[in-house]
Amino acid sequence: MEPCSRANRSKRTGRRFVVTTEVLVRTDGAAGILSLNRPKAIHALTQPMVTAMTAALLAWRDDPAIAVVLIDHTEGRGFCAGGDITLLRESALTDGGDSGRRFFFDEYRLNHLIMTYPKPVVAFMDGITMGGGVGISGPARYRVATEQTRLAMPETGIGLFPDVGGGYFLSRCPGRVGEWLALTGDTIGAGDAIENQLADGCLP
Repeated sequence: MEPCSRANRSKRTGRRFVVTTEVLVRTDGAAGILSLNRPKAIHALTQPMVTAMTAALLAWRDDPAIAVVLIDHTEGRGFCAGGDITLLRESALTDGGDSGRRFFFDEYRLNHLIMTYPKPVVAFMDGITMGGGVGISGPARYRVATEQTRLAMPETGIGLFPDVGGGYFLSRCPGRVGEWLALTGDTIGAGDAIENQLADGCLP
């Protein structure tokens, strides 16, 4: 296993990794692994996390030694609770929303990168997977739920719409389930996620 040190440069591609303790970036054989590491915040996404994940994905994209990318989390009761609301509030109060807009811009670019990634991306949606957590797992080629998965797009509760690709995924659910999930922000488990095409399989 090859962890990334600070300001580490990939030996294979020459690309520089952006290192933060909030995302553990490493390789194990032919797998590149991104582990979210903010357990006290249920791994809510911050700007450094988005930047680090994007840099690693770009480095591995053309690396012939990397065949698959895994996205998971370290300890805690959820995969990812969404975006860092504290960051957005502070941005609105201190810089006119500039850093908040930058976060959304970079987050959406990360979502698109995962969606269009040429190598298989596997996301493990263990526990709470909401908002931004759906944004980084929904576009993965393989979305693995667990018995603890609690999936939701609760943005309507704060006056927002289901972003980070939520409108794309929910609109493709069978019947009007996606519309219901979008309007209510309700939470579903692994079985409902698989039945409604929001997950591909389940691990115990």
